[in-house]
Amino acid sequence: MASGVSATGNGSGGGSVEPKRVNFGRLLANTVVTFEKAEEVVEQLGCKHVKGILLYGPPGTGKTLMARQIGTMLNAREPKIVNGPQILDKYVGESEANVRRLFADAEEEEKRLGPASGLHIIIFDEIDAICKARGTVGGNSGVHDTVVNQLLAKIDGVEQLNNILVIGMTNRRDMIDEALLRPGRLEVQMEISLPNEEGRVQILSIHTRRMKEFKKLAPDVDLRELGVKTKNFSGAELEGLVRAAQSTAMNRLIKAASKVEVDPAAMEKLMVTREDFLHAFENDIKPMVPYTPNKLEAQKDPVWFQYF
Repeated sequence: MASGVSATGNGSGGGSVEPKRVNFGRLLANTVVTFEKAEEVVEQLGCKHVKGILLYGPPGTGKTLMARQIGTMLNAREPKIVNGPQILDKYVGESEANVRRLFADAEEEEKRLGPASGLHIIIFDEIDAICKARGTVGGNSGVHDTVVNQLLAKIDGVEQLNNILVIGMTNRRDMIDEALLRPGRLEVQMEISLPNEEGRVQILSIHTRRMKEFKKLAPDVDLRELGVKTKNFSGAELEGLVRAAQSTAMNRLIKAASKVEVDPAAMEKLMVTREDFLHAFENDIKPMVPYTPNKLEAQKDPVWFQYF
Protein backbone atom coordinates (compact mmCIF):
# COMPACT_ATOMS: atom_id res chain seq x y z
CA MET A 1 0.00 0.00 0.00
CA ALA A 2 1.13 3.51 -0.63
CA SER A 3 1.41 4.58 2.94
CA GLY A 4 3.59 7.53 3.78
CA VAL A 5 6.98 6.54 5.16
CA SER A 6 9.58 8.59 6.94
CA ALA A 7 12.63 6.94 8.40
CA THR A 8 15.14 7.62 11.11
CA GLY A 9 18.54 5.99 11.00
CA ASN A 10 20.40 6.12 14.29
CA GLY A 11 24.02 7.22 14.10
CA SER A 12 26.80 6.20 16.44
CA GLY A 13 27.69 9.74 17.57
CA GLY A 14 26.04 11.97 20.13
CA GLY A 15 22.93 14.04 19.60
CA SER A 16 19.70 13.19 17.86
CA VAL A 17 19.39 12.29 14.22
CA GLU A 18 16.78 14.25 12.30
CA PRO A 19 14.20 12.02 10.58
CA LYS A 20 14.39 12.25 6.81
CA ARG A 21 12.59 10.58 3.97
CA VAL A 22 14.70 7.97 2.29
CA ASN A 23 14.39 5.41 -0.44
CA PHE A 24 13.13 2.28 1.33
CA GLY A 25 15.40 0.00 -0.70
CA ARG A 26 18.47 1.74 0.71
CA LEU A 27 17.45 1.09 4.31
CA LEU A 28 18.06 -2.64 3.94
CA ALA A 29 21.11 -2.52 1.68
CA ASN A 30 23.49 -3.96 4.29
CA THR A 31 21.13 -6.83 5.05
CA VAL A 32 20.59 -7.68 1.39
CA VAL A 33 24.32 -7.68 0.62
CA THR A 34 25.22 -9.71 3.70
CA PHE A 35 22.76 -12.47 2.86
CA GLU A 36 23.51 -12.60 -0.88
CA LYS A 37 26.81 -14.44 -0.29
CA ALA A 38 28.98 -11.31 -0.49
CA GLU A 39 30.84 -12.08 2.74
CA GLU A 40 34.19 -10.92 1.33
CA VAL A 41 32.90 -7.45 0.44
CA VAL A 42 31.10 -7.17 3.77
CA GLU A 43 34.29 -8.11 5.62
CA GLN A 44 36.35 -5.59 3.63
CA LEU A 45 33.85 -2.83 4.36
CA GLY A 46 33.64 -3.79 8.01
CA CYS A 47 29.86 -3.41 7.97
CA LYS A 48 27.16 -5.38 9.74
CA HIS A 49 23.70 -6.12 8.50
CA VAL A 50 20.73 -4.34 10.03
CA LYS A 51 19.41 -6.53 12.84
CA GLY A 52 16.34 -4.57 13.85
CA ILE A 53 13.58 -2.47 12.31
CA LEU A 54 10.79 -0.59 14.07
CA LEU A 55 7.59 0.12 12.13
CA TYR A 56 5.32 2.56 13.93
CA GLY A 57 2.14 4.43 13.11
CA PRO A 58 -1.65 4.32 13.43
CA PRO A 59 -3.56 1.01 13.23
CA GLY A 60 -4.47 -0.25 9.78
CA THR A 61 -1.71 1.48 7.83
CA GLY A 62 -0.07 -1.72 6.57
CA LYS A 63 2.71 -2.38 9.08
CA THR A 64 2.17 -6.16 9.08
CA LEU A 65 2.02 -6.30 5.28
CA MET A 66 5.22 -4.31 5.09
CA ALA A 67 6.98 -6.57 7.61
CA ARG A 68 6.02 -9.67 5.59
CA GLN A 69 7.16 -8.10 2.34
CA ILE A 70 10.55 -7.25 3.84
CA GLY A 71 11.00 -10.98 4.40
CA THR A 72 10.01 -11.71 0.80
CA MET A 73 12.44 -9.11 -0.53
CA LEU A 74 15.29 -10.62 1.46
CA ASN A 75 14.47 -14.22 0.51
CA ALA A 76 14.32 -15.03 4.22
CA ARG A 77 12.87 -18.02 6.03
CA GLU A 78 9.12 -17.85 6.68
CA PRO A 79 8.75 -15.06 9.28
CA LYS A 80 7.63 -15.86 12.81
CA ILE A 81 4.91 -13.42 13.85
CA VAL A 82 4.06 -13.09 17.52
CA ASN A 83 1.73 -10.74 19.34
CA GLY A 84 3.64 -9.00 22.13
CA PRO A 85 1.31 -9.89 25.03
CA GLN A 86 1.53 -13.60 24.10
CA ILE A 87 5.14 -13.57 25.29
CA LEU A 88 4.23 -12.70 28.87
CA ASP A 89 3.68 -15.57 31.29
CA LYS A 90 2.65 -15.56 34.94
CA TYR A 91 5.32 -18.10 35.88
CA VAL A 92 8.81 -16.92 36.80
CA GLY A 93 11.27 -17.28 33.93
CA GLU A 94 8.70 -18.40 31.35
CA SER A 95 8.45 -15.04 29.57
CA GLU A 96 12.21 -15.01 28.91
CA ALA A 97 12.01 -18.68 27.84
CA ASN A 98 9.30 -17.73 25.34
CA VAL A 99 11.66 -15.16 23.81
CA ARG A 100 14.50 -17.71 23.61
CA ARG A 101 12.23 -20.24 21.88
CA LEU A 102 11.51 -17.73 19.11
CA PHE A 103 15.22 -17.60 18.30
CA ALA A 104 15.89 -21.34 18.68
CA ASP A 105 15.66 -22.23 14.96
CA ALA A 106 18.00 -19.40 13.97
CA GLU A 107 20.45 -20.38 16.71
CA GLU A 108 20.48 -24.04 15.64
CA GLU A 109 20.99 -23.17 11.97
CA GLU A 110 23.79 -20.71 12.70
CA LYS A 111 25.63 -23.34 14.77
CA ARG A 112 25.21 -25.87 11.96
CA LEU A 113 25.89 -23.71 8.89
CA GLY A 114 27.72 -20.65 10.19
CA PRO A 115 27.85 -17.80 7.62
CA ALA A 116 25.87 -19.94 5.15
CA SER A 117 22.80 -19.81 7.39
CA GLY A 118 19.66 -18.25 5.94
CA LEU A 119 18.07 -15.11 7.35
CA HIS A 120 15.45 -15.62 10.07
CA ILE A 121 12.88 -12.87 10.64
CA ILE A 122 10.96 -12.49 13.90
CA ILE A 123 8.08 -10.00 13.91
CA PHE A 124 6.76 -8.62 17.19
CA ASP A 125 3.34 -7.01 16.88
CA GLU A 126 2.51 -4.62 19.74
CA ILE A 127 6.13 -4.72 20.83
CA ASP A 128 5.40 -1.87 23.26
CA ALA A 129 3.43 -4.38 25.38
CA ILE A 130 6.59 -6.34 26.24
CA CYS A 131 9.33 -3.75 25.81
CA LYS A 132 8.15 -0.85 27.93
CA ALA A 133 10.83 1.38 29.45
CA ARG A 134 12.37 -0.66 32.24
CA GLY A 135 11.27 0.19 35.77
CA THR A 136 8.02 1.88 34.64
CA VAL A 137 5.40 -0.90 34.85
CA GLY A 138 4.66 -1.16 38.56
CA GLY A 139 4.38 -4.66 40.00
CA ASN A 140 5.06 -6.33 36.66
CA SER A 141 8.22 -4.33 35.97
CA GLY A 142 10.47 -7.31 36.77
CA VAL A 143 8.89 -9.48 34.07
CA HIS A 144 9.01 -6.74 31.44
CA ASP A 145 12.59 -5.84 32.34
CA THR A 146 13.84 -9.41 31.93
CA VAL A 147 12.05 -9.74 28.57
CA VAL A 148 13.77 -6.58 27.32
CA ASN A 149 17.13 -7.86 28.59
CA GLN A 150 16.64 -11.23 26.89
CA LEU A 151 15.71 -9.59 23.59
CA LEU A 152 18.75 -7.30 23.74
CA ALA A 153 20.99 -10.30 24.44
CA LYS A 154 19.77 -12.04 21.28
CA ILE A 155 20.15 -8.95 19.07
CA ASP A 156 23.53 -7.58 20.10
CA GLY A 157 24.48 -9.00 23.50
CA VAL A 158 26.41 -12.05 24.66
CA GLU A 159 23.91 -14.39 22.95
CA GLN A 160 23.67 -12.37 19.73
CA LEU A 161 22.95 -14.12 16.44
CA ASN A 162 24.13 -12.95 13.02
CA ASN A 163 21.33 -14.55 10.99
CA ILE A 164 18.33 -12.67 12.41
CA LEU A 165 16.25 -9.62 11.63
CA VAL A 166 13.87 -8.47 14.36
CA ILE A 167 10.94 -6.32 13.26
CA GLY A 168 8.91 -4.55 15.93
CA MET A 169 5.53 -2.96 15.22
CA THR A 170 3.74 -0.47 17.44
CA ASN A 171 1.27 2.38 17.64
CA ARG A 172 3.18 3.77 20.65
CA ARG A 173 6.85 4.29 19.89
CA ASP A 174 7.10 6.58 22.92
CA MET A 175 6.50 3.65 25.31
CA ILE A 176 9.38 1.48 24.09
CA ASP A 177 12.55 1.13 26.17
CA GLU A 178 15.15 3.51 24.74
CA ALA A 179 17.82 0.80 24.86
CA LEU A 180 16.02 -1.05 22.06
CA LEU A 181 16.17 1.99 19.78
CA ARG A 182 19.94 2.42 19.86
CA PRO A 183 22.32 1.61 16.97
CA GLY A 184 22.73 -2.13 16.41
CA ARG A 185 19.26 -2.87 17.76
CA LEU A 186 15.98 -1.55 16.28
CA GLU A 187 18.13 1.01 14.50
CA VAL A 188 16.02 1.51 11.37
CA GLN A 189 12.79 3.21 12.41
CA MET A 190 10.03 3.91 9.92
CA GLU A 191 6.82 5.78 10.49
CA ILE A 192 4.03 4.20 8.46
CA SER A 193 1.51 6.99 8.23
CA LEU A 194 -1.93 7.33 6.69
CA PRO A 195 -1.80 7.19 2.89
CA ASN A 196 -2.01 10.39 0.87
CA GLU A 197 -4.44 10.84 -2.04
CA GLU A 198 -2.26 9.01 -4.56
CA GLY A 199 -1.72 6.22 -2.06
CA ARG A 200 -5.45 5.85 -1.46
CA VAL A 201 -6.10 5.56 -5.19
CA GLN A 202 -3.46 2.82 -5.43
CA ILE A 203 -4.95 0.93 -2.48
CA LEU A 204 -8.47 1.17 -3.91
CA SER A 205 -7.11 -0.04 -7.25
CA ILE A 206 -5.61 -3.11 -5.56
CA HIS A 207 -8.84 -4.02 -3.80
CA THR A 208 -11.02 -3.51 -6.90
CA ARG A 209 -8.64 -5.28 -9.30
CA ARG A 210 -10.59 -8.54 -9.30
CA MET A 211 -13.88 -6.75 -9.91
CA LYS A 212 -12.34 -4.99 -12.91
CA GLU A 213 -10.99 -8.28 -14.23
CA PHE A 214 -14.45 -9.88 -14.18
CA LYS A 215 -16.23 -6.69 -15.31
CA LYS A 216 -18.09 -6.32 -12.01
CA LEU A 217 -16.97 -2.72 -11.43
CA ALA A 218 -19.37 -0.26 -13.04
CA PRO A 219 -17.92 2.32 -15.49
CA ASP A 220 -19.22 5.16 -13.31
CA VAL A 221 -16.84 4.27 -10.45
CA ASP A 222 -14.03 6.85 -10.37
CA LEU A 223 -11.24 5.74 -8.04
CA ARG A 224 -9.71 9.22 -8.17
CA GLU A 225 -12.97 10.69 -6.85
CA LEU A 226 -13.01 8.13 -4.04
CA GLY A 227 -9.36 8.87 -3.30
CA VAL A 228 -10.23 12.54 -2.80
CA LYS A 229 -13.24 11.75 -0.61
CA THR A 230 -11.48 9.30 1.71
CA LYS A 231 -9.09 11.68 3.48
CA ASN A 232 -7.57 10.16 6.65
CA PHE A 233 -8.69 6.62 5.70
CA SER A 234 -6.16 3.94 6.54
CA GLY A 235 -5.40 1.05 4.20
CA ALA A 236 -7.61 -1.26 6.29
CA GLU A 237 -10.47 1.25 6.21
CA LEU A 238 -10.21 1.57 2.42
CA GLU A 239 -10.41 -2.21 2.12
CA GLY A 240 -13.46 -2.09 4.40
CA LEU A 241 -15.03 0.54 2.14
CA VAL A 242 -14.68 -1.75 -0.87
CA ARG A 243 -16.21 -4.68 1.05
CA ALA A 244 -19.11 -2.51 2.23
CA ALA A 245 -19.79 -1.35 -1.34
CA GLN A 246 -19.78 -4.99 -2.49
CA SER A 247 -22.28 -5.90 0.24
CA THR A 248 -24.55 -3.03 -0.80
CA ALA A 249 -24.48 -4.27 -4.39
CA MET A 250 -25.17 -7.87 -3.35
CA ASN A 251 -28.24 -6.78 -1.42
CA ARG A 252 -29.85 -6.10 -4.79
CA LEU A 253 -29.72 -9.84 -5.52
CA ILE A 254 -32.12 -10.68 -2.70
CA LYS A 255 -35.77 -11.05 -3.68
CA ALA A 256 -38.45 -9.64 -1.44
CA ALA A 257 -40.33 -12.75 -0.36
CA SER A 258 -41.39 -14.65 2.73
CA LYS A 259 -37.92 -16.21 2.81
CA VAL A 260 -34.57 -15.03 1.55
CA GLU A 261 -34.02 -15.91 -2.11
CA VAL A 262 -31.37 -14.85 -4.59
CA ASP A 263 -32.46 -13.59 -7.99
CA PRO A 264 -30.45 -15.63 -10.56
CA ALA A 265 -31.23 -13.20 -13.38
CA ALA A 266 -29.83 -10.25 -11.43
CA MET A 267 -26.71 -12.19 -10.41
CA GLU A 268 -25.29 -12.28 -13.92
CA LYS A 269 -25.74 -8.53 -14.41
CA LEU A 270 -24.56 -7.46 -10.96
CA MET A 271 -22.03 -4.62 -10.88
CA VAL A 272 -20.70 -2.54 -8.01
CA THR A 273 -21.60 1.05 -8.82
CA ARG A 274 -20.57 4.55 -7.77
CA GLU A 275 -23.78 4.74 -5.76
CA ASP A 276 -22.76 1.60 -3.82
CA PHE A 277 -19.45 3.22 -2.86
CA LEU A 278 -21.11 6.48 -1.87
CA HIS A 279 -23.63 4.57 0.27
CA ALA A 280 -20.78 2.72 2.00
CA PHE A 281 -18.90 6.00 2.49
CA GLU A 282 -21.91 7.76 4.03
CA ASN A 283 -23.28 4.91 6.15
CA ASP A 284 -20.76 2.14 6.81
CA ILE A 285 -17.09 3.11 7.01
CA LYS A 286 -15.64 6.14 8.79
CA PRO A 287 -11.95 6.88 9.42
CA MET A 288 -10.62 6.28 12.92
CA VAL A 289 -8.94 9.70 12.65
CA PRO A 290 -11.69 12.16 11.58
CA TYR A 291 -10.78 14.58 8.82
CA THR A 292 -10.97 18.28 9.74
CA PRO A 293 -11.36 20.44 6.59
CA ASN A 294 -9.49 23.42 8.05
CA LYS A 295 -6.39 21.29 8.65
CA LEU A 296 -4.17 20.31 5.77
CA GLU A 297 -3.88 16.60 5.21
CA ALA A 298 -0.35 15.39 5.91
CA GLN A 299 1.34 14.53 2.63
CA LYS A 300 4.02 11.88 2.74
CA ASP A 301 5.81 10.23 -0.11
CA PRO A 302 4.66 6.66 -0.85
CA VAL A 303 8.25 5.47 -1.07
CA TRP A 304 7.98 1.75 -0.32
CA PHE A 305 4.91 0.71 -2.31
CA GLN A 306 6.94 0.42 -5.52
CA TYR A 307 9.09 -2.39 -4.08
CA PHE A 308 6.18 -4.76 -3.47
